[in-house]
Amino acid sequence: MVVLKTIGSQVLVKIVKNKHAPPFKTAQFELEFGKGICRDSEIVELGCKHKFITKVGGAYYSFKGQSFHGKDAIKRYLAKNEGSREELMLKLREKLMHIETDEGKDLETSSPDGDVTDEIISPDTTDEEVITAVEA
Repeated sequence: MVVLKTIGSQVLVKIVKNKHAPPFKTAQFELEFGKGICRDSEIVELGCKHKFITKVGGAYYSFKGQSFHGKDAIKRYLAKNEGSREELMLKLREKLMHIETDEGKDLETSSPDGDVTDEIISPDTTDEEVITAVEA
């Protein structure tokens, strides 16, 4: 006799209204009842997205030369082997921080001689003055 017990759920959330970020975005994650969002599952998903973990085919994953059948198997491996988990998290942090710093460099304005310049606009200025300052 096989007894199945539900220990969590995979959730798709759609953000409709948000004061601090753009609305109408979706997020998908696994919830474990009594624990919250499953961190190991998020690590596996990010690892696959940034190609540190490869999805071989179907439900097979490959990490550091080892093959795993199903996401639960690789989650159990990462839970048992803290060294491998920390190494993967370190690689992900480096990759994600590198991406964020590249995006930050794109947002800065540079002068022709390579120096970064900041424009300070007082709150008393009008829109026309701002447009004139930007065009100059």
